[in-house]
Amino acid sequence: MFFLKKFILVFILTILNFSSSIAAENIVFIDIDYVLNNSSLGKSIYNDLEKINKNNIDLLSKKEKIIKEKKEEINKTKNIVSKDQLEKDINLFNQEVAKFKKEKNDLLNEFKKKKDIELKNFLKKINPLIQDYMKSNSIDLILEKNQIFIGNQNKDITNDIIKAINNKFSNNG
Repeated sequence: MFFLKKFILVFILTILNFSSSIAAENIVFIDIDYVLNNSSLGKSIYNDLEKINKNNIDLLSKKEKIIKEKKEEINKTKNIVSKDQLEKDINLFNQEVAKFKKEKNDLLNEFKKKKDIELKNFLKKINPLIQDYMKSNSIDLILEKNQIFIGNQNKDITNDIIKAINNKFSNNG
């Protein structure tokens, strides 16, 4: 019986000690998407990516317009030209459509890779700032805001990090 009481006492003290050590940690959260969208560095990255995307869309729109014109031309001449010529024109058209689809996919994949690289570079650039902020404010752990159900707004460091980024990268990189 004495052993059981001693075991329960040790168990309770261990749980209390563990609970107090968890509560002593300084845990905050950050909204990285908001930082990316609202910091000068993030806005610069988005502007560059938007220019690339707009150029891609313009290029693809021009090529799509040419393809549509060729399709209309084939439809206009299908009753006039011979069956062999029509099949030849349709085959050439289908090849152009396949080439267009491949080029469109290549541009999309290239853009996605570029976007991923830019976002990784952004995170690499801001990581030292966040680590310095953690050290100077005695923060033990930073969580992503998207992973938190509810939290005290006083623990949100998003705006502080945006200010630090804007101060360090005021010339956009």
